[in-house]
Order: sequence, then C-alpha cells, then structure tokens
Amino acid sequence: MQFHVKEGQCESMKVDLIAMPYFEMTHRIKGKASLPRALRGIDSKMHGELSKQISSEDFKGEKNTSFLIFTAGLVEARYILLFGMGAAGDAELNSYREFAGNVASVAASIKAKSAAIHLGKENKDIISESKLRVISEGIILGSYDFKKYKTDDTSKVTRIEKVTYIYDKGDAKTDAAIDSGKIVAEAKCFARDLVNSPGSDLTPKVLASYAKRISAKGKLACSVWNMTKLKTEKMGGMIAVTKGSAEPPAFIKIVYKPKSRAKGHIVLVGKGITFDAGGISLKPPRGMEKMKNDMAGGAAVMGAMQAISYLKPNVEVTALIPAAENMPDGKALKPGDVIKIKNGKTVEIISTDAEGRLVLADALSIASKMKPNAIVDLATLTGGAVYCCGELYSLVVGSDQKLIDRLIKSSKHAGEPMWQLPFVEEYKKGYTSGIADLNNSGKSRAQTILGAIFLNEFVDEKIPWAHLDIAASAWTDEPLPTSPKGGTGVMVSTLVDFVMNWSRNL
Repeated sequence: MQFHVKEGQCESMKVDLIAMPYFEMTHRIKGKASLPRALRGIDSKMHGELSKQISSEDFKGEKNTSFLIFTAGLVEARYILLFGMGAAGDAELNSYREFAGNVASVAASIKAKSAAIHLGKENKDIISESKLRVISEGIILGSYDFKKYKTDDTSKVTRIEKVTYIYDKGDAKTDAAIDSGKIVAEAKCFARDLVNSPGSDLTPKVLASYAKRISAKGKLACSVWNMTKLKTEKMGGMIAVTKGSAEPPAFIKIVYKPKSRAKGHIVLVGKGITFDAGGISLKPPRGMEKMKNDMAGGAAVMGAMQAISYLKPNVEVTALIPAAENMPDGKALKPGDVIKIKNGKTVEIISTDAEGRLVLADALSIASKMKPNAIVDLATLTGGAVYCCGELYSLVVGSDQKLIDRLIKSSKHAGEPMWQLPFVEEYKKGYTSGIADLNNSGKSRAQTILGAIFLNEFVDEKIPWAHLDIAASAWTDEPLPTSPKGGTGVMVSTLVDFVMNWSRNL
C-alpha cells in the first residue's frame, strides 16, 4: 500500500473515495448541516446535495456512525465518506485508528483502490503526525484479509492500493510517522497470518523458519534449539509437553541489539504451542479448531521483533519462544507424572491441558539467567481470561507496578485495551499440596491469576516481571473496527510502543 502527503482541495482529488473524520455538532448551525471548509467545494459542485443529504439523514457525527454518498460524477471522487468521531474534545488517538479501519471497510465494499483522507483540524490536542501514524496503521489493519486457502477468485476483495493525505506539504516528520504506522501494522498482520495458519502447516519447525526469515531480513541474531539441545539444557517442561507429538519442538531465540550502547535489556517471552489438543486431558471437540491460535503469544513477540528490527530502539531486546505441539499419544505426558523444569523445581502434572505454563516455565528460567531489566511474557494461558473483561481486553499480572503501568500506558497508545488483575499470594496454596514442589493446576476459580502465580515461581524475584494473558483477545469471532474474524495480532503494537519508549523516565 502506497501513502502520499500533498496539498490540495478535496474537490480536485481524482480518487475512488474521499474520507474525513466528522465531529458531532461541530458542523451544524440551527440544527442544519454546516459543512467543514474542506468539503464546501465539493458541496458546491454537487449543487448542495452533500449538505442536503446530511441534513435529511440527520447525520450528526455521533461516535462510530458514518455517512456515505455517491457523487454521480459531479466531482472527481466517486464517493464521499464522513465518519462520526463524537465530540471533538472526546476523540482519542485510537478513534483515528478506528476511523481508518472504517475507511478500509467501506473502500472494500465499493471496490475502491484509491482514497484521499482529509485529517481535519478540530482536535488540536492530537498532533497531526500522530494522526498520520495511526491512520496509516488503521487502514492497513482494516484492509487485512486472510485468503491464502481460498481457491475461488470471486472471494478476493478489492483493497486500497494508494492513500493520499490532504495536508500541508509533507516533510521528514510526516514521512517518519507514516512509515512507523506501516511497520507496526505490517508486523501485526504478520502475527495474524501466523495465528490464522492451520496447525498442520504451522508446526514448531515452520514457526522457527519464519523466525529465521524475519531475523535475516531485519539483521537480527536468531538461534533454534532442537530436542537434543533441549535435553542437554534440561528443559523438562518442553520435553514433557512435546512427548505426545510427532512434530519436534523448537526453542526460538531472537536478539536485537542497537548499534549504540543499549539503555537496558528487555526479554519478551511468547508461548508457542502451535496446536493444543490438550494432550491426554483431551479438550472437548467443539471449538478445538481454534486451538491453532495457542501460539498467539509467540506470534505477537515475533511480530514485535520484526517491527523493532526496522524501528531500531536504543534498548536490547531478546525474544524467547518455546514452540511445541500438545497432542495425545501412547508416549504422551500423563496426569500424575512429575517433571523437572529448567530451574530445578519439580512439577506434578494434574492436567496435561495446562501445558503452556510448563513450556513458559523453562523459558522464564532462561530469561531470568540473563538478568535483564524486565521480563514480559505473553500467552493464551487460561480459558478463564474471557470471563474477566470479555473478548476485547488482555489481562496483566506481575511483580512490579511500574512495569505494569508502562505496559498499560503503551496498550492505550496502541488501541489494545489491557486490565490489571491482582497478584493474590494466598492462592499459591493450591499449587503446593501434591508430591512435587508444585502442581500445574491450582484449586481456586481465579484461573488467570493462578496461571500468573505458577509462572512467578520461575522468575528471579529481583527482576521486574509482567505476565499478559491474551487468551480472550488473541482471537475474535466477530469483526472489529480494525480486525476481521480470526487472529487479531493483539499486543504487537503494545510491545513495540513499550520497547520504543523504554528509555524515557528511567
């Protein structure tokens, strides 16, 4: 997708679609529509039809409403789209991202290949470079379409190929803002592709090949440990989980180092279970096809590393992705078995379907040995996550409030809602009642908190740590403003924002 910034008037733009954010009541006088200055030339050439229809349809610019009009050849553009933003003072940066997602959706419905966007000047609290960044991001995300496995050409949707921002003359700042939005959006789409791919195609070995590919392109260091290396390193969690699968595991490590002296070191850990049948503790058949998304944490980390390689922050970032399948087999891990994790702690297996925490335990043990400034892990860990805040929120639990606050702030910038849950020490009792140091399944109903309590046992207490449970937000069954049904690529944008702003206020 190509983006351009140019001066000009809306009425002279020869494009399929002109789109503009429209603020509630700002453009109404005595109850009638009073068009923003940018659209008055179009209205004049359309003999007042634009303002007439806005009034007759009683379009007021209320949040998440839209108005589309066919110009019938009276101006160069085929269609005009106004998207309701609510009151000007209430619009947040994410409102512009959702505006852009709506533009992409409407463009697809009218088979538009080109669009011009007038940013408007109502909300001066949000600088124009930021608008350019999130709108560029939103259009790419809103245009995402996973059609790899469709053989019918009629299923292919026309997508925007060229976007022109009607604005002052572009400069280095505007170009950088647009590029940043593109980089993050493309990384998020990459993560979506991984999540949407069938488990038979996206095995641990294939996931590792993608890691090598993005690392080579982005000049990152990448290494992959096979089963032999896992045994040498005593990675008991990964070895146990993968016993029931014909597919070998892969422990993926990706490293970004800035050219100048790094202002800190962050380790990102992403769960990479490429398919989760539950092992011997078999999952119910209904909905099991979605268990290809159990590597969404690993996909988010990999997508973030792709973006980081281009944006080049001044902090070192290491990504660890324990990739494996969890399948039932005669050789599979059994309930009642006892395994030993990398850091030496033993775990009694209560449920083989609580496998994600086992592979993460190994990865967190290794992360802790690196002595970084912070560790953040991401996982589709618990089915209970959806009952906390529904499908739109990711959940965060951790040992360091400052780190959690930073992640929540970044999630707001990224338009990826996050909610903090308490770390309840008393719930740990449910993990220590068996024959080993820990059980892999606690007794409280607070599943998401319990998952974090288990993982905390494998993190050095001196290192700030946060756990993100994305089980609810990694997949959507209903289209969202910037995401169709399927994998959402959630937390890619949050992680990138978090890393890029790490050195501020240290």
